[in-house]
Amino acid sequence: LNATALYTATTTFLPHLLYLKPSLPTHRCRSWSQDMTEGNSTVCPPSDMILLSGLWANEIDIEVLSEFLFPVLIMQTSVILALTRFLAYALKLFGQPRVVAELIVSSTSSPLIFFLCSASLTRLASFHLSASAENAGSPQTSVVKSLYRFLFPPTSYTLIEAIGFLGLIYYVFLVAVELDVKVFRVMGRKVVAIAMASLTLPLLATAATVAVFGLPAPMANNSYKGSGTEQAAFVLLLSFALSITAFPILARLLAELKIPNPELGQVVLPSALVGDVVSWLLLALCFAVIGPGDKAAAHFNNEYLAPFWMVLAAACLVLLCLYVVRPFLEWTVRQMPEGEPVNNVYMGLVLIFVLGAALASATIGFHPVFGALVLGLAVPKGPLTTALIERLDDFVIGFMLPFLIVGSGLKVDVASLIRPEGNEPPHYVFWLGCIVVVATLAKVAGCMIVSSFYSMPRSQGLSLGILMNTMGPAQAIILNMGKSEKVNSAPFLTVSLASNPGVLPSHGHYLPVQVFNQKIHALLVVTSVISTALVSPLVTALDRKCRGPAIYKQRNLELSRRESDLRLVACVHTVRNVPSVISLLQLSNPTYDSPLLVSAVHLVELTGRTPPMLIVHEAGANGTLTRRNSDNTPPDLVHSEPIVSAFEKYQQHAGCVTLQSLTAVSAYSSMHEDICNIAADHHATLIVLPFHKLLTVDGEMEVINPAIRAVNQGVLTNAPCSVGILVDRGLGEHGKFANAGHQTPLHVAILFFGGPDDREALMYGRRFLDQPGVVLTVVRFLPSYDAEAPAAAPAVWPAKVDRLWDDECIREFRLQYGDNASVSYTDKVVSNSSDTVVTIRSMGSIYDFYVVGRASGGDSPLIAGMREFTDFPELGPIGDLLVSSDMDAMASVLVMQQYVEERMG
Repeated sequence: LNATALYTATTTFLPHLLYLKPSLPTHRCRSWSQDMTEGNSTVCPPSDMILLSGLWANEIDIEVLSEFLFPVLIMQTSVILALTRFLAYALKLFGQPRVVAELIVSSTSSPLIFFLCSASLTRLASFHLSASAENAGSPQTSVVKSLYRFLFPPTSYTLIEAIGFLGLIYYVFLVAVELDVKVFRVMGRKVVAIAMASLTLPLLATAATVAVFGLPAPMANNSYKGSGTEQAAFVLLLSFALSITAFPILARLLAELKIPNPELGQVVLPSALVGDVVSWLLLALCFAVIGPGDKAAAHFNNEYLAPFWMVLAAACLVLLCLYVVRPFLEWTVRQMPEGEPVNNVYMGLVLIFVLGAALASATIGFHPVFGALVLGLAVPKGPLTTALIERLDDFVIGFMLPFLIVGSGLKVDVASLIRPEGNEPPHYVFWLGCIVVVATLAKVAGCMIVSSFYSMPRSQGLSLGILMNTMGPAQAIILNMGKSEKVNSAPFLTVSLASNPGVLPSHGHYLPVQVFNQKIHALLVVTSVISTALVSPLVTALDRKCRGPAIYKQRNLELSRRESDLRLVACVHTVRNVPSVISLLQLSNPTYDSPLLVSAVHLVELTGRTPPMLIVHEAGANGTLTRRNSDNTPPDLVHSEPIVSAFEKYQQHAGCVTLQSLTAVSAYSSMHEDICNIAADHHATLIVLPFHKLLTVDGEMEVINPAIRAVNQGVLTNAPCSVGILVDRGLGEHGKFANAGHQTPLHVAILFFGGPDDREALMYGRRFLDQPGVVLTVVRFLPSYDAEAPAAAPAVWPAKVDRLWDDECIREFRLQYGDNASVSYTDKVVSNSSDTVVTIRSMGSIYDFYVVGRASGGDSPLIAGMREFTDFPELGPIGDLLVSSDMDAMASVLVMQQYVEERMG
């Protein structure tokens, strides 16, 4: 299926797309060095030699071997993927996504290959910067030239671009599949306002700056003087190139990086999409107007009606996708057996539809990705879209898209930025750089103005402007059209590898001029690399600076007043976490004097191109669930509904509970930041996290997702309040403690060794006492007189102050609950850690639920050496022992860590 699609696209659709007529005769291109030194970008048709006859058939040298397309394609694929993956791995250490590596390889693809094969970087630079025969004839330069000509012969450029085009079409389709059209109804005005502001202000600023600086259009033969039409084409191309946002590049940034503010992720992607569509439309229409030399003749020939017919045809294509293709796909989805994998026949139909929509779009005068975008938006959400993403995503992004970016970079001469030309105005590159800066600042200013109008924080407006400045191959390719020998007045974008949908007519008039040169092309490529690399660090730093540290007092239970409310953040990953968390909330015993304020957070992994978001669920007046911003909720978040419903039902029956349900969508690598931010925003006293293992039907503990463990460790390190990790081994079953008269009592044990974490466990455990059906036992472990402190311990063990706090905490607890029949207290005197392990194992079958501190006992000899043998350091030595297979009984465990200012730094 993939081979058929690639063959169809390459032989019929892509030649039309690239304006390469199939009947064009094959010829040997000029030498690579001549093209590079003259600044030309000759597009050569593919060679008709595909496969080798074998090394032993004839004597084959490098010159001949490089003309066989398939072996060359294999070598190019290896080089491109190896370079991008290696660079992506290196840049990942600095928090940069893979797309930045691809952009760098795109802008420096030729120099990178030379550098790998040449021992002298100086000779490499001189080879680029000089066209003299002396340099061209040096032995080292000849080897480098031969190697480059062998790996990237000019005849292969078209094939690289064709593969990249096909990848772009399917990538835009996948992006559209994951977009929810309803977001435009919810945020329609805001999205359109942001899109228009980020487009119009840079357009006007660029045009005005070019006029103020008097910057001429670079023409053919190094001339910098053009007519009014040529200058208008130059200004339009440059203005639009600096105004558009690279929509697919931005989508990849949002998917690969953690953009900290969820609202930005919901607004910026549709805004970029709307802005790009409008910009490409306006650009094509402008050139349709200024293109014909004889405007009167053009008027009488009805050429001014071309934009009207193009828009009408595009509307018909949209209606066809919405009212013919979409109902057919909905019918197809209904034919799929529920719970079974999607049939390959349906997958093949959709892939063919994508190529058909792209071809139809190109035929009516639009860019092919416009058809793929419309079809993707029309595909019904469900198992079909999930299967499409799962099967195509990695192949398209990992294999095909690098060809798109690198293919455009092969024609870039970065060294031209520092190579002077004969008639070049003074400081020409400097003034070009100033124009880029002005356009960037204008886009940021436009986003900030609109954000302030919609009462968004100033920091969000600034972050939005930074994100909207994401650039990609589109800018460089637009300028590449301007430095061709002919600039098409209307369809000039047709050969673009643009990463945005837009209007691209198939026939039209040409301006027989060149309005760009290598300098502008190279400048835009370098700018795209820098701007994309700076997006994530700037947005993240801005968010952290504006957020600042949370300021509130009740960060742990020990320092909180007994009659104050308890603010708690309860996190769940799956439905299986819900019963135990709700049971713990019931144990927390909310009362009128001490109500419970719960933020129930469903944590969802960020997948595909779904932007990070925070969804706030609310209860309707009739008890049904509604969602703030629900219309733009991705379809894969339907799993939140049963979780939210369960928490809402608990709130309705509990009393004295105020509950807010949220769904946080983010990558596991940064999910702990979301949890900590939610806790800080809600002034939480305690965060409850589920353990990364759950109990199976056969009584074993299975890992749900290893990434959850890293999330828990991140929260423990960065939490603004106390943290509890809940290991569920039956706590939520049967509602044991809901009615003491009809159910078996829940036996709870608090193991107290001393220290802030154990005091936090005791403070939380005392809330259980007023809950019917709960029997609480506090077991304090004390060292015997012959217990020896470890060598690393301080001279006085334990610290006097800490020991006084422990004694006071226990004394107050016994004084307050000594007469309670449901409470018992006992001391266990042990000599060493071995005695501690034996004592705890003997309790295994007595208690159903243990509450312990993570750092129980500090450097106490009672746990000396236990930390070195723990499997789960996040549970501490005692918690790890309780969940180990050495324990006879299966009891649930809550491991508490108290917030301490010194500990959190």
